[in-house]
Amino acid sequence: MAGRTSLQHATFRDDLHAEFKRYLMAESARFDRAECLRIDFHCHDHNSDVPDELWGRILGLPETWLKTSKLVKCLQGNGSDVLTITNHNNARSCWKLLEKGLDVLVGAEFTCFFPGHDLYLHVLTYGFTPEQEAVLNRKRADVYDFLRYAAEHDIPVIQPHPLYLYTRQPGINPELYEKLALLFQNFEVLNGQRDVWQSVLTLHWAQGLTEEKLRRYSRKHGIDATDFGVSIERAKTLTGGSDDHMGLSAGQCGSSLWVPDLARRLRDTAASTLALEALRAGRVAPFGDVGENQKLNIALLDYFAQAATRIEDPGLLRMLFHRGELKDKVACFAVANALLELKKHKKTQMFVSFVHDALHGKKPDWLVRWNVSKDYRFCVKHLEKIADSRRDAPDQFVPAVNEAVADMFRGLSKLAIKRLRASIPKSDDLLSDLSTESLIRSFEIPSQLSAMLLGSTASGKKSGKLDFKELLDQLAFPALIGVVLAGAQFASTRALYENREFLNTFARQLGRSQHPQRALYLTDTLRDKNGVSNSLSGKLAEIQRKDLPIDFLICHADAAPEPQLHVVQPLAEFSFPKLAEQTFRIPDLLEIANIFYRGGYDRIVCSTEGPMVVVALFLKHMFNVPAHFFMHTDWMDFLRHTTDLNQHERDRIRRLLRTLYHQFDSVFVLNSDHRAWLTGHEMGLAESAVHLTAHHTEPATFNVVATRKSELIPGANASTPVLFTACRISKEKGVLELPEIYHQARLAIPDLKLVIAGSGPAESKLRKALPEATFLGWVDRQQLAQLYAGLDLFVFPSKFDTFGNVILEAFSQGMPVLAYNCKGPKDIIQNGRNGYLVDSIDAMSERIVQHFESRERHAAMRREALKRVADYQAEPIMRQFLQDLGLQGPAERVAQRTAA
Repeated sequence: MAGRTSLQHATFRDDLHAEFKRYLMAESARFDRAECLRIDFHCHDHNSDVPDELWGRILGLPETWLKTSKLVKCLQGNGSDVLTITNHNNARSCWKLLEKGLDVLVGAEFTCFFPGHDLYLHVLTYGFTPEQEAVLNRKRADVYDFLRYAAEHDIPVIQPHPLYLYTRQPGINPELYEKLALLFQNFEVLNGQRDVWQSVLTLHWAQGLTEEKLRRYSRKHGIDATDFGVSIERAKTLTGGSDDHMGLSAGQCGSSLWVPDLARRLRDTAASTLALEALRAGRVAPFGDVGENQKLNIALLDYFAQAATRIEDPGLLRMLFHRGELKDKVACFAVANALLELKKHKKTQMFVSFVHDALHGKKPDWLVRWNVSKDYRFCVKHLEKIADSRRDAPDQFVPAVNEAVADMFRGLSKLAIKRLRASIPKSDDLLSDLSTESLIRSFEIPSQLSAMLLGSTASGKKSGKLDFKELLDQLAFPALIGVVLAGAQFASTRALYENREFLNTFARQLGRSQHPQRALYLTDTLRDKNGVSNSLSGKLAEIQRKDLPIDFLICHADAAPEPQLHVVQPLAEFSFPKLAEQTFRIPDLLEIANIFYRGGYDRIVCSTEGPMVVVALFLKHMFNVPAHFFMHTDWMDFLRHTTDLNQHERDRIRRLLRTLYHQFDSVFVLNSDHRAWLTGHEMGLAESAVHLTAHHTEPATFNVVATRKSELIPGANASTPVLFTACRISKEKGVLELPEIYHQARLAIPDLKLVIAGSGPAESKLRKALPEATFLGWVDRQQLAQLYAGLDLFVFPSKFDTFGNVILEAFSQGMPVLAYNCKGPKDIIQNGRNGYLVDSIDAMSERIVQHFESRERHAAMRREALKRVADYQAEPIMRQFLQDLGLQGPAERVAQRTAA
């Protein structure tokens, strides 16, 4: 389920599709279909055996295992009149087809180095001889030499996917495209494996290359376009191709080539010769459709399915000494191990082979359906649907596959969770017994490989409550298949957006089709009964009021979608009573990834360290977008106040948090102490990456009628001194200090009363220690405001809170606050003006007594409290928050639209 979002980003991709569809319709009307040849200018088979991608070379995997005959069958089945196969840096498949007597337009996709820019680009090349192929391969070390040679010998070339180049550099100089405009006459505007945004950007750029602009580029760079067979006076020729590697979509995208008097010409001229003639003359119109990232998802799923059955161990030393950065080698090591593990499991290997068969229209046979475990029958049904759509409804194939993949991933995830739960010994009640201390003390992996892999204890006996070998066997199939399904989507989307920063720059320079700037805000808690949830609810309310470019997403079984709030159902929920009574909800990773993609988001905010932080980092790397973390909880302080862990044991968590926070582009903190800690030597974040922010007060949507003390407390009247506290009743909140604070103050003020709102794990203990106090339980926002307005002094004994929303809530009704002089409160309370800051229990009791002894100051303190609230209004806080995220507020967006 998803909440309604703003019109701008909800229609971004729809608008792009509509625009590109109009372009293709106009192109289809340019030529008489009866006088056109159809060709897919861009497809591959097994002779693309040396990949350009670094990971493929490290792993020793080819780009495809597709047989030439299957590719030819796919091309012809999809209506291609002319055959060509454009393998990387060779035309072996074309030569072999010619030897068999087929009419083929000889082609190849050469990888050429672009000097001065330290990058490689592909060049689709056609109509050359074997001798010319050898020369072209020698000259591809310099794209200028390559293209001069092609022009001298009238060999037509196309630059495919112009916005997808191969570089290890962090950015691409936009001047590169000024040079490309002078080097190429033909550009591939429709690539079946690229998304619609890149296609539309390419279209706008190519159509905007006027004669005047090209002459200016020529003077600027000293490049004579005629040296490369490029006519400045002629419009660019735009082509289409499927870029198919798997034999799944070859021929579905391509180019119509207009050949006047085609029927007569075909009587004495080969179709391949006519195709070459039309390409040289620019009589080309692209056809087909752009499948977003879906077609590439499917292609990579098929690739992974085949790699899992064909991969051989690439060798650790080979990977270690291969060209590339350490992070690439580590990633390839992980991929190799995952694929080799898949290959080792017979059931898993059979399943991935069924995936490959289904994608090519072959159903699992009846024996498979009969023998498959009931746990996996839903997977077989989905594979049958895929095969049926491939064979009987090709136009529904892409959506059918993507729907099936999503359903299989969700089902396998639920199955893995179910088996994990079943493997936990119920008699031990492991989840109930799990505490913070036990979790952290067991948070380690042996550094000795034999201990890690084989396990060991001092006694030599198996340790632990779980049979991990059995558990791994139970989880192997759903986990490994889930990795394949999610990995295909991750890899395809990452490939499309590897150069996202450049695409944004390119769009800004064009002044058209700029990607919306909008954040998806992930949180594990919202609409729950806790302080973080309340704070985030206030932030969401302000976002909804102002229609700010942020949408929230939560995983929740009971919450309902709202404007700018997506709600996904949890795959499972886990409760750990001894871990601060938290409920962990496990979301569907691919469902959220689809929401992110369809919603047109371009950045992420995450505000909790639960399962959503894993989702946030997955999306960050999948879509190559910035991710920011909003720090609500001081976990180190939580451990100090709720556990008996020593410094060494707490440092384990500090190092984990340090590693986690360093994965984000920036971190938002709520107090100056936290900022100093994160930028200090213990955590090591750059000062520019840590933003100081605040929570804001929320405007009341109801009339506040002050609570009457006499109605709340038996025997009380308007002059009775009453303390108030409202919070989660737990140890880390300092509530167990309340009895001593209250009883000491009561020695001097016998009629002093105490009212406590909230609930939590320490409530029973606190009730026993304070039988004379009035306990209200959890109260709603309106009742809470009435209590702030009607009682006298708010006592806040927590040293744990990073901010202290309740302080602002109290101030908003004129109630002064007494708190410890620590992070959070000390940034908000002005000591002696609107509250008090103290350092000990004794000092807190003394301040209570002094406060009620000087009642003449109460009115002034109430005024100062109300005045302080003005410093925490939503508008300036949210404006700065948006600025730190790199987003525009309402005023900036209006100004931009007006200027446009």
